[in-house]
Amino acid sequence: MDWKPILTAALTVGGMGLIFGALLAIVSRIFHVEEDPRKAQVRDCLPGANCGGCGYAGCDAYAQEIVSGNAPVNKCPVAGDAAAEAIAAIMGVEAEKREKRIATVRCRGSLDRCGLRFAYDGPKDCKSAALVAGGDKACEYSCLGFGDCEAACPFGAIHMLEGRLAAVDEEKCVGCGVCLSACPRGVLQLMTASHPVHSACSAHLSGKVVRQACKAGCIGCGKCQRACKFDALRLVDNLPDIDFEKCTSCMQCVDSCPTGAIMAYNDMRRHAVIHYPDCAGCGECQKVCLFDAIAGSENSRRSVIEWNCTGCGKCVEACPHGCVQLLTGRAFRKA
Repeated sequence: MDWKPILTAALTVGGMGLIFGALLAIVSRIFHVEEDPRKAQVRDCLPGANCGGCGYAGCDAYAQEIVSGNAPVNKCPVAGDAAAEAIAAIMGVEAEKREKRIATVRCRGSLDRCGLRFAYDGPKDCKSAALVAGGDKACEYSCLGFGDCEAACPFGAIHMLEGRLAAVDEEKCVGCGVCLSACPRGVLQLMTASHPVHSACSAHLSGKVVRQACKAGCIGCGKCQRACKFDALRLVDNLPDIDFEKCTSCMQCVDSCPTGAIMAYNDMRRHAVIHYPDCAGCGECQKVCLFDAIAGSENSRRSVIEWNCTGCGKCVEACPHGCVQLLTGRAFRKA
């Protein structure tokens, strides 16, 4: 057997391999880019959830953008302020406090409030259900309740109620926004956790249509708008639009809504208290109160009429002596 052709072929292939290997080594050395060691340090401060809540593909991508100077240090909703401060120390910058946001469900259309138009027998997921005649629930804007958001949430912060309605666990929610992308109806929104008032309906429909579809929907009656004394709420496309810069959290819009389409975190209600011995009787608090919740005249010390107080806080801002305080909770519970 003639081994010469085989040996020649082997030497040729081997030689080509050595040449190409050498070329690759030379090219890699020429184009080698030193990785900033801070990237690994920043990455170690991030949780590794890769949820995309920061707006980047994952924790590695976010770390790279921070080190490159293209992203702030406080965009991770999972890691929180402690991680932002640690990353800021690595980068030699200041970390601004980022207010926590949570997902809220802009729908109260459980099956006992929002009936079914037909019997749906397809795949039990929201995206599939939405493709069949716009969904089986009577309101075309309602939460379909098959749990796409629950399945998508990486933190176990969403669960389905019995009436096919999503509910958010505020303690577990980190505000990453993954659930918003999973919902085909767009009934979820991110809201600042510190603000107690939010819209709980997504139906841009006339009151007559909403009444026929859902007992808990916004009927566009305008009572909330008329109840707001601070021009913080307007009806836009038959739904309340809240200006959180103007809103004082007096919750009069919530209390005036006949269907519950505006909701509040009731444990965040407030009431004013005037420290009687410190009050100089100047009456500045009384001048700004729009709810007739402060009693007293001339130079006498003022007091709060508890059942009128909404906790808007205007009296606190107006008092030049600092003797008015807002306390959490309602001193007098209205019927």
